[in-house]
Amino acid sequence: MELTAYIILILISSLTIILESARLYKWIFIPCCLGFLFIVRSEGFDTDIIDYARQMHATGMDLYYWREFIFWFGSRFIYSIFQDELYSFLFMDFIWILVMIRTGNNLSSDKKENLNNALLLVLLTSFPFVFGYENIYRQFYATVFALYSYSLIDKKHYFSVLILIVSFFMHNIVALLIPLFIIKRFYKFNFTDRIQISLIVSFLYVASLSLLLKLKSAEQTGLNMGLFYFLVFLILLVVGLLVFRKNIYTLFKKVPSLLFIVVLMTGLIILNVDMVVERLGMMFICFITYDLYLYSSEIKNKSIRSFVRLSLMLLFTLPTLFFESSKKFLI
Repeated sequence: MELTAYIILILISSLTIILESARLYKWIFIPCCLGFLFIVRSEGFDTDIIDYARQMHATGMDLYYWREFIFWFGSRFIYSIFQDELYSFLFMDFIWILVMIRTGNNLSSDKKENLNNALLLVLLTSFPFVFGYENIYRQFYATVFALYSYSLIDKKHYFSVLILIVSFFMHNIVALLIPLFIIKRFYKFNFTDRIQISLIVSFLYVASLSLLLKLKSAEQTGLNMGLFYFLVFLILLVVGLLVFRKNIYTLFKKVPSLLFIVVLMTGLIILNVDMVVERLGMMFICFITYDLYLYSSEIKNKSIRSFVRLSLMLLFTLPTLFFESSKKFLI
């Protein structure tokens, strides 16, 4: 049932992208998202979700919980209202869906035509999202709010910083996303200075191997996907350099996250920190997708624009169906 619903959602997403129908997106796709998540939760809890459900009943107040208190105590509070694990997860799912819709609206500013605000279309069925709401829910929740912060940084800078802090206290691995935010905006530094600062911070992160190994997030997902993520990012960087070869700065402005993701991933792979690479790789895919979707809104030709968005959606969705490690969550 779950796998069938997932495939139907992919088809609806594809059709909506091709037709660029705002009505399909608003009245069919989004309700289907909510229906799909209801099916996911009703089919039973898997792996880490079982532990998150158990933690809703927890009463511990030690440092482990205070380190990421917004997620842990927030989920307990929601459970105290509903007194049911299923309804608690459904309510939390409803919240992140709303946040993603707001993120898409921020991405499109005042120009929502041509589905410029429909970021959820390409992300909901993507591998990082599926593995997030099916398994690593805490990291996933932090990623969604970090994306929301990323979408606000040019419009409401201080509120963006506040949301980033909130996401950090959902999952501390968000700290490793800071170079991506610096390149977007950092105090009054110009674009060239921000590039240099982001590179320095990226290298410092890579050099801080001892700290990375101490992160709880350093636990492996069991997928061994780090090298796959790295190759995807590297190919995107090479393509970007070819397309913008006459003005590399334009590439950094259009897809600001790309270079620094490759720098971080390269360093972590060289240092053989596979466990961190896997976790960060899934988060980075979401930010790359955001930047590329934003860039696609500048494409005037409808056929090319739809092709770019459909390709983006399928690039990160199809692996879910072919890798047994991810497909098992949908069976």
